[in-house]
Amino acid sequence: MNSSAGKVYLVGAGPGNPDLLTVRAVKLLRKADVVLYDDLVSAGVLKYCKKSAVLEYVGKRIGQHSCLQTEINQKLGEYAKQYSNIVRLKGGDPSIYGRAGEEIEYLTSLGIECEILAGVTTASGAASSLGIPLTHREYAREILFLSGHKKTGKNPESFEGLNLEGKTVLVYMGLNSLESIRENLLESGNSGSTPMAFIENATLPNQRLVLANVDTCLEKAEEFQIKTPALLIFGEIVNFYTELQRLKEEGSISYC
Repeated sequence: MNSSAGKVYLVGAGPGNPDLLTVRAVKLLRKADVVLYDDLVSAGVLKYCKKSAVLEYVGKRIGQHSCLQTEINQKLGEYAKQYSNIVRLKGGDPSIYGRAGEEIEYLTSLGIECEILAGVTTASGAASSLGIPLTHREYAREILFLSGHKKTGKNPESFEGLNLEGKTVLVYMGLNSLESIRENLLESGNSGSTPMAFIENATLPNQRLVLANVDTCLEKAEEFQIKTPALLIFGEIVNFYTELQRLKEEGSISYC
């Protein structure tokens, strides 16, 4: 390793709510000399950065990149030559669809020390905020995290032949591929009545939930003008949420 270079920390910022940051993430933000942060990092998270820190936005959304990934890699390398502690701040968990692998490979090739700090992934944070477990003995014993976006920009192939039975399927970046996802799920023999949900702005004050099913998901997305960032959940576990609401309305359960 290059002993004269600083250290880069790939830090998970969680799904949005700053209360869901890990204790170590807060400590690293408070000592970071430079913070390169993603599009989905909320302003409340950035408040933990010290006043003298260099804050640089390097956000990416589908079709809208402030920086290419190669440029972000280069920035990390350059900052590591100038500063001791560099934080690459990513929404959710950096190891889940966060391109952490690409950045680690690049930094390691330069002899720069780096470390991944796990964060609460958006799937877990979003489901928990609604009281939805990702697994349940009566609804789902398997979890699948899938991306609705491919590096090539083409529609994802992960949904071809996918059987939703007994699974909770959580789709990141799936909104722009929703038509293809729906088509693949139906062609794979899944029932159109299989429930699904859209969760916008997970864990934030403006979080929004829209319930649908495989048949109606396109119609609901248009009707409610679903926008990114939105997580898609497919599977019978969504029925757990509706059952929970029914019990709550009947007074059978209460929340603290």
